Amino acid sequence: MLKSMIWLLQSLSLLSGLGPGNTVSQTQALPLRVDGVLGESVTLPLKFSAKEIQSITWLHNGASIIFIPKDPAHIQVTDPTRKDRLKVIQSSSLQINNLTMADSGPYRAQITTTTSREMYEYNLSIFRRLRNLQVANHTQLFENGSCEIQLTCSVENPNDNASFRWQVAGNTILEEANLTISWEPKNSSEVTYTCIAKNPVSNLSFSFSVQSLCKAETPRGDSGNEPASPENTVYAQVTHPNTTYDFAKKVKAKEPFLPWMVWLSG
Repeated sequence: MLKSMIWLLQSLSLLSGLGPGNTVSQTQALPLRVDGVLGESVTLPLKFSAKEIQSITWLHNGASIIFIPKDPAHIQVTDPTRKDRLKVIQSSSLQINNLTMADSGPYRAQITTTTSREMYEYNLSIFRRLRNLQVANHTQLFENGSCEIQLTCSVENPNDNASFRWQVAGNTILEEANLTISWEPKNSSEVTYTCIAKNPVSNLSFSFSVQSLCKAETPRGDSGNEPASPENTVYAQVTHPNTTYDFAKKVKAKEPFLPWMVWLSG
């Protein structure tokens, strides 16, 4: 009997008007953007000033997922597919656990009082944490000691909404994955380049010395500007929740140029 009454009250709250003299208000000009991490938890915060609350309904894509009656002891999860992952906390805020990509999209908290209805809207986006940042380089060495380096920054999954930028001494010099630089022996100062990969929920960085790349091997040629045999090097940063390791591998240009990775078990 109690369950039937809850469903009836929920249906009336969603579908019926409030009657003469009652108001419906949108409390936000734009939906609140919330970013979540795949497999982790996120909270949609709810703060309101309404008094004499009759019920609160949380909706996802327009469909009810949680109904909170006046007596919070009888909270009902109305989406059976997420019964074990939805939780009401802190003044009726919504916590979603073990996030999946299907959890993304628009949410709404609808607060019904005896005289009004308030609505709070959210837009939830789900992202993976970035993993395994790699910096691959193709180095062209010359007899006079100068060299040209083509650098490419990448992450394990290209669909993780990653953006890339290159920095020198903390200053951004390029906002893309590919960078070409030249180095000459007369530039004796040690220059460190840093590739930074970032998405809305995580970031990775990898730093290395250009001088060390160019001096890795002494080239041999017939003239001062004749290029020696180029080499390919893959610098990989392998990430794990508790550890980070840096590796470098040198591959002769005549060999197939294939990035490599090292995997760590959890």
